[in-house]
Amino acid sequence: MFCHPLHKAASNGAGRLAWEGSIASTPTIESLIAAWVEAFNTRDLNAHVALYTEDATLFGSRPVLSIGREAIRAYFAALGPGVRVDRYHQPHVTHPAPQTAAIAAYVDFADGAVPSPYRMTWMAVQRDGEWRIAQHHGSPRLEG
Repeated sequence: MFCHPLHKAASNGAGRLAWEGSIASTPTIESLIAAWVEAFNTRDLNAHVALYTEDATLFGSRPVLSIGREAIRAYFAALGPGVRVDRYHQPHVTHPAPQTAAIAAYVDFADGAVPSPYRMTWMAVQRDGEWRIAQHHGSPRLEG
């Protein structure tokens, strides 16, 4: 597996992204992923939630479907303080329709020294030149 080329810049603070208030400029899928990793790892809930559409849905590590930005904010706020993205592998991206992207990737989370490998899929939409996540699903990855 390949590490996403933007992962290191997003995760170690080097080459920080250009933020407009709490909204990252995301004209490419790569910039959306980098902004998501940076917001996740810095625990910037405002920046993180701004990367989702108003009506986005998220199935994460809990059995509840989070609908809308405030529910997604609550989901990420409830994660442990040591949880971070350790590695975002090279994503597979398809464009099933104009201004729509289906994104699938392996993501290695960690809580301190405890690894937590996941499979993650997003459906992203481009609005006014910016990519946002409309649907997000994550599930534990079983090694095998």
